[in-house]
Amino acid sequence: MSQLYLIALLLIAVIAANIIKPFIPRVPEALVLIAVGGLFTFIPVFQNFTLNPEFFLFLIIAPLMFQEGQGISFTTMKKNFNAIIQLSVILALFVVAIVALITDKIQSEWPLTLAIALAAIVVPTDAVAVNSMTTGLKVPKGLDHSLELESLFNDATGIVLLDLALTVYQQGSFNLVDGVTHFILVALGGLVVGALASGLIVALRLYLSFHASSAQATTIPLNILTPFAIYLLAEHMGVSGILAVVAAGIVHNYEQSRLQLIATESRVVSGTIWQTLTTLLNGIVFVILGLSLPKILKLIGDFGFEKSFGLFGLALIIYIAMFVGRFLWVSYQKQERLTGFFGRHGTKDRAKRAQIFGVAGVHGAVTLALAMSLPKTVNGQPLPFANEILLVATLVILISLIIAALVLPRILDEEEQVYTESELNHARTAMIDSAIIKVEQRVRDHAVKTAIVQTLQTQKLTVAQPKKSHHEEETLLLLNRVSDDLQERLDEMIGEGYDQDVIERYSRFLQRALLSPATSRHPLARTKQKLHRWRHEFSWHFKTRTFTKKQRIRYQEKLMVNNPKVAAKVAQWKDGREAMLRLNEDMQHAADRFLTAALQEELAAHENTENVADVRRLLERFFRIVAHDYRKEHVSVNASEYIQAFADEYSFLSTQLAAGKVKSAVANELYTEINQAQTLLLMEQGSETES
Repeated sequence: MSQLYLIALLLIAVIAANIIKPFIPRVPEALVLIAVGGLFTFIPVFQNFTLNPEFFLFLIIAPLMFQEGQGISFTTMKKNFNAIIQLSVILALFVVAIVALITDKIQSEWPLTLAIALAAIVVPTDAVAVNSMTTGLKVPKGLDHSLELESLFNDATGIVLLDLALTVYQQGSFNLVDGVTHFILVALGGLVVGALASGLIVALRLYLSFHASSAQATTIPLNILTPFAIYLLAEHMGVSGILAVVAAGIVHNYEQSRLQLIATESRVVSGTIWQTLTTLLNGIVFVILGLSLPKILKLIGDFGFEKSFGLFGLALIIYIAMFVGRFLWVSYQKQERLTGFFGRHGTKDRAKRAQIFGVAGVHGAVTLALAMSLPKTVNGQPLPFANEILLVATLVILISLIIAALVLPRILDEEEQVYTESELNHARTAMIDSAIIKVEQRVRDHAVKTAIVQTLQTQKLTVAQPKKSHHEEETLLLLNRVSDDLQERLDEMIGEGYDQDVIERYSRFLQRALLSPATSRHPLARTKQKLHRWRHEFSWHFKTRTFTKKQRIRYQEKLMVNNPKVAAKVAQWKDGREAMLRLNEDMQHAADRFLTAALQEELAAHENTENVADVRRLLERFFRIVAHDYRKEHVSVNASEYIQAFADEYSFLSTQLAAGKVKSAVANELYTEINQAQTLLLMEQGSETES
């Protein structure tokens, strides 16, 4: 049960960090998550927190690498194969060599194999952490792609090198041929196992998509479990589980590109699940780093000031060495195939990209997992300097995060806004209002029309839009104007055959109930009114001894037979009631016409149309009160009506785009919103039909 509490609290920590982040926009998300993790160490369940590295690699790193692999197509892999080898193997080995030599010189008492182990631990980079720091910043085209490709595969390089270094330390000797062979077998073996196993799973999913009784209930869970199963299989076979899940992700990307529009709903659902899952897992990584801070502080206390200061100096030197190594590697790289990533050799652009590439070598999740995965004993003896390696690796992570957070905003230009938030909101409002006008003109049934309009109005809630200070005043002005129009229509109806007494009663009710709505009365007054009504109904039921519907019907029938005066009054009331309901229905149609005209006017004048929506809600409430329809019943709307409404939105956007009144980026954003809204609505309607 404690593990469940642990996972739940980790998720709460990520949620808390996301709530705090908007209040400190200049602080990178990774640092906020680390800080929140540090604060959560005061919770008892997180005190003396220890991380199981195998659990961490299996449950967090494996699905993250699988999802990153799904973002890389087979075509991209083939096109950039040389770049991947250069970035993830050659550059990684170059950095490992530099770090190992420096560590061996500074910490001469350490065995060279442990210096190599430390270098292998700190070589993996974290592109996700970099992305969180470059939000709103313009990373040179191609360079961001190189960081993603490097991060995707150099994790496996670090893992294999660490395993090789520990094996050599355990055996006490090193054979170059055996070492290279081991490296190739573990790496290539992981890729082969991942690709083959993923191919079998893809085939199984395709079969289930067409033959299972519930395709979604089988294929989506199978997709979620894929990285875990493949990681375990690869590790069991002695090859790289990380590379196996990356290969599996690439195979799944290939599957999706071939499937095109097959199993669309399952793919949409699984894509949403993966997006949410990876966001949470990325957050948990840095929360765990924050939770590990007390252990690091304890190590510093155990080592003492002098030794801890020396280890901090080593971590700083290692970071500087890695920065210099990455900077020089890019600066002097002359391969034409890498020009798209790093720019032309010898230019100012190349120098700037080399600088950015060096600073963006941020370390995170995998480095933390590898540092904590060091064995406590080797050959029955405690592994020497394990705590020192853990402290240095953690300090390298923190130094890389802090320096990147401080430097990247200064060396990168701010991303040019293609459009402002106000432009997007204005275009969205105009699009929705134009569709509402079309619905008002096309649909005759008031209930159906109202249901569609209310649904379209919810699209405006995509983002929070603060209301203008004079919004309530505009709403009241429009309400008075519509009320006057309705009153004029009532006056016209007297000459059209309506009973004048009914018209006058409706007019009085219009003034009393619409312009002075019950919602504006004091809450205590409304409560007193409800209590009075309930007391009256309770006493009436006991007096007449009618508690069920059948008893009430029999009582009314008996009363009508025994009391002719009451029967005459009821008949007269029924006639008046029917006339009132017919009048109310006509007034609904008149109000729809008036509101449509008002919406067209405000849309043409580029005014805020929220007041129209507010008046529509007040009118709808008034018409329900007149009809004594206090319970809002579900209105069944044909899916074709919603599809037509969304088509009206598409048509408006296309027209505005062709006329140059809407930017293409704004149109693309709104097209995406329409697609998502339409998919969600049709899925909901489908589930309602099945139930």
